[in-house]
Amino acid sequence: MAGFLRQLSCILCSMMLLFCGGMHIGWSITHLYMGGNRWAVGISVDEFRFAILSFFTGCGFIILIVAATKALLPTRVWIMMSAFFFMINGVFFIAMPTYYAATVATRIVAGFGHGICHVVSIIYVGEIASRNYRGKLVAILVSSIIGGIALFTVLSMVTTNPIFIVEPNMHANRAVGIVILSLSTFALLMAWFLVIESPIHTLTTSGNESLARANLTKLRGLSLESPSVMDEFEDMKTLAAESESLSPFFLSQGNFPPFQLVLLVKLANLLFFNYSMNTAKMSLMSLMFTLTVFTHNWAPPLLMLSKFAGSLFAILIIDLLPRRFMYGISSTFTGTFMLALGIILATYDVVATWIPPFLYLVAEVFNTFGMLPVSEIMLSEAFPPKKRALSVSSILICEYVGHMVVYIIYFNVPSTLTNTYIKTLVFAGVILLKCLIAVLTIPDTRNKYPREAVHMYMHKKK
Repeated sequence: MAGFLRQLSCILCSMMLLFCGGMHIGWSITHLYMGGNRWAVGISVDEFRFAILSFFTGCGFIILIVAATKALLPTRVWIMMSAFFFMINGVFFIAMPTYYAATVATRIVAGFGHGICHVVSIIYVGEIASRNYRGKLVAILVSSIIGGIALFTVLSMVTTNPIFIVEPNMHANRAVGIVILSLSTFALLMAWFLVIESPIHTLTTSGNESLARANLTKLRGLSLESPSVMDEFEDMKTLAAESESLSPFFLSQGNFPPFQLVLLVKLANLLFFNYSMNTAKMSLMSLMFTLTVFTHNWAPPLLMLSKFAGSLFAILIIDLLPRRFMYGISSTFTGTFMLALGIILATYDVVATWIPPFLYLVAEVFNTFGMLPVSEIMLSEAFPPKKRALSVSSILICEYVGHMVVYIIYFNVPSTLTNTYIKTLVFAGVILLKCLIAVLTIPDTRNKYPREAVHMYMHKKK
């Protein structure tokens, strides 16, 4: 347990920063109610669209830089840089919450912070975590993002007045800025004092075995004479030595099979995540709750708080089943409930009030405790060290570009309840099809040393 607490303390700063990034993702998802946002009144649809896309633009831009330069700086420096970008965003959100230009510009800056943290923290956890804690630590990072989304939906609901003529007590941007500035400041300090460099990173960049050995003993809370630590260190040394031959170029035998698998799973997740978060949620919201202009909309907070509860549950059960079964079960239930929702809405003229939210919330919870964390775990452990930053960055760029594409489609293609039923059925079918991919191809890497995990993805061992 001492080793787990030490490893957890090393990623506390990443948890805080990903939480901040989650609030910006929540901003993009649910900040579509323009009536209560003073800066949004009078701007064009294209300007509002760019305000939503600006965060993902920042993420994609900075990830390109991280892909090329990750090995040049220590992990704590990258995390501190991420915290600095979020601090800038927090200051501007607090000082100028209703100024459109500042909102857009500093959401791009926040995208810099989130992009850095997402890439670096996923790689970092995969390199420092004990083999029996790797799944839990990655699930904690995923839960941090979802927690940020959930908090934003609550802040937005309580700070945005449903009646335009009444000024809100506090603008949602300012409330978010207060949280982000506080968390990013603490994260910057903790990155300097708590982050212990990954032994694998040290071995592959400088070859300093004594420093790598010392860092490993700190991370595990045990002496190097412990048999388990000795075995793990030898595994890391072998992996670092093999890294050159495993990936002589990007699409080599050592890199392409895991890259292909992880990218496929990530893009399949993207279809459901973006679809459910945008098209279906916005169209079905009126069916889930009875609303008037004098009431707050509790639908987004309840939806995301349920999703956050599912992500916390995932931390507890992530290592109970093999990865492929965990992902397959999550996909099956998510797709089944979404399929049921589409069929019911398409075939019944009158639907009981409780049915749409029940089916939708259950689908979201199942999505959260398997599909999301397993794909992130795959990112953290699938690639040889020399190609890890480039591989992870490339996949995350595809993910964030995918977010932008779905938003653009959402804005440009009219979404009525009728075509929402059809899209629900289509996307549910995609989810059910990809669980076959999961069951057949995702290796079970629980309790595996880093080198063992890399080789299992390379050779598709089950």
